[in-house]
Amino acid sequence: MRTDRNQLRFNQALLVILLPLAALLDWPWLVYLLFLLMASQHTPWDLLVALKRLLRIPPSPVEEDPRPHRFARTLGALFLGLASLALLLGLEGLGYGLALLVALLAFVNLAFGFCLGCFLYLHLRYARALITGR
Repeated sequence: MRTDRNQLRFNQALLVILLPLAALLDWPWLVYLLFLLMASQHTPWDLLVALKRLLRIPPSPVEEDPRPHRFARTLGALFLGLASLALLLGLEGLGYGLALLVALLAFVNLAFGFCLGCFLYLHLRYARALITGR
């Protein structure tokens, strides 16, 4: 199985740059947009891949299981969805707090190579194997 490292870095950089900007300038629409981009990764129309191609960022495929990264992106999209809902309900502190948490975790992954979502995925698989015996 292959994973495009540049796609992962591109996604993380977008979150690290744009989510704090959204919070700083009080632009909830930017959080909504990033949620839609992240959620699109689970459809046949992955808008982040399309944006990367449009910007001519070359792929950097490596032999690596994409499932932990997909799980991490799903968690990121879920938290951005919750942030968007909070912002729509007028709960700015909660909404931007959740969005900044996503940005912080993306920064940790980008800067230090530690993916919390991947870590959780692997530990959940390990726990499942212990429980089910496979």
